Amino acid sequence: MPSIATTATSPGRALPGGPLRTAIRVVAVVALLAVAAAGWFGVSWYRAAHDQSLVVGMARDAVLRDAQRATLTLDTLDYRQVQDGLTLWEQSAAGSLLAQLRASRNTYARAITDSTATSSARVLDAAVASLDERSGTAQVFVGVDVTAQSEKDDPSCTHRRIRLEMIRIGDAWKVAALVPVGDAYSEPGPCPAAPSPN
Repeated sequence: MPSIATTATSPGRALPGGPLRTAIRVVAVVALLAVAAAGWFGVSWYRAAHDQSLVVGMARDAVLRDAQRATLTLDTLDYRQVQDGLTLWEQSAAGSLLAQLRASRNTYARAITDSTATSSARVLDAAVASLDERSGTAQVFVGVDVTAQSEKDDPSCTHRRIRLEMIRIGDAWKVAALVPVGDAYSEPGPCPAAPSPN
């Protein structure tokens, strides 16, 4: 009775069908593995793209980024380019804040021009306090340093914290209201520069 040992192909003996058949089998196995890997990656990508925690995380990143950008814009002005600055303010705002900026634009322009003031801001920290993706609203707390200077006075630094009421307009988040948090305080001289990256 033949055994496994006696029916096995002896060393050096070609497989039935020759090298072409062997190559076809190898290609088929590689193709099968490639299809399986592609399917696994496709399923993994779909799950990641539709993971609710990922969607919420991306929304939090977006509102945080837009809140920081808006804070810098709304705390930056230059009396020599006051109309451009006010236009940027309006582009960062929505709702009641936008209405207020538009209604008082001429008053703000005169006050800024008369002050011969410039200011620049640096965000120190920021955090999303709440986010409602369905209604498109969020609250973001921001710590900001603002350096202000007029032509007649030395620069001063104001440290303050604010709460931004954000609303989503299209693909962007804009500021609907600004609320001071705690007391701001000022000190002479410009605000400290951002630490240089290591």
